[in-house]
Amino acid sequence: MDWLHEILEGKLLVSDGAMGTMLQSMGLTAGQCPESWNLNHPEKVQQVHRAYLEAGAQLLTTNSFGGNRLRLMAHNVNGHELLKEINRRAVELAREVAGDSAAVMASVGPTGELLEPLGDLSEEQAFEVFSEQMAALQEGGADTVILETFMALEEIVVALRAAKSLGLKAIACMSFGAGERTMMGVTPEQAATTLMQEGAAVVGANCSTGAQEMVPVIRRMRAAVPIPLIAQPNAGMPVLEEGKAVYTQKPEEMAEFVPQFVEAGASIIGSCCGSTPEFTRAIVAALNRLR
Repeated sequence: MDWLHEILEGKLLVSDGAMGTMLQSMGLTAGQCPESWNLNHPEKVQQVHRAYLEAGAQLLTTNSFGGNRLRLMAHNVNGHELLKEINRRAVELAREVAGDSAAVMASVGPTGELLEPLGDLSEEQAFEVFSEQMAALQEGGADTVILETFMALEEIVVALRAAKSLGLKAIACMSFGAGERTMMGVTPEQAATTLMQEGAAVVGANCSTGAQEMVPVIRRMRAAVPIPLIAQPNAGMPVLEEGKAVYTQKPEEMAEFVPQFVEAGASIIGSCCGSTPEFTRAIVAALNRLR
């Protein structure tokens, strides 16, 4: 499936939803490394991919969000060969399920560290960390990465440059909160313009907010750039219940905002934290009604 050609031709595509939410329902415990399930429980990871595919997702996202060296080390998962195998298998598992029915996006999240001068990580080190992970994803068969849940513009730019150096297509998403800014103060216009200039094929927003709060972010991005946009909101805003973040939005409630995302200019619509294949199914149904 040539997903980029389809959206450039004006088609609307549906991406999948949360991986972590689903793995937690299958036994992933707090503090456990989700990416290690690519090796230890590959059948369960594929079960998640299959559920989203059957719900109508046309873009499947690999279980590799935290698959970089620094995040894996925080889970005591060490070693270059293990990192390579975790990321390579992440792509292979998704591609086996997708077949010719869907495209695969290789998920790449932030390093988990702050770049200098706010933190200790240099741009050169960050570039090496991203390049290492992306090379392993590419080895597994990925030709597209989705950079997700970035707060700092400087960091996602480094990730984009790493993708470009490997010849990978990139979808670049930042996470916007209160005031329609990222935690580091980046506006939708700044994000969209810079990411487009750095070569992203698609830009957009994911995580952090529910659909209602994300619609104006997408609208502001559309006013700033002409390239395709992606929207992947959480299943509403989380509330704390017994010390845990709980997402209370129902699939049909998220689906109510699909027409607004389309009107705002989104070409790809999916969901993020707290969502399940039922959200994907509801988004597909809402798009079908629009068509």
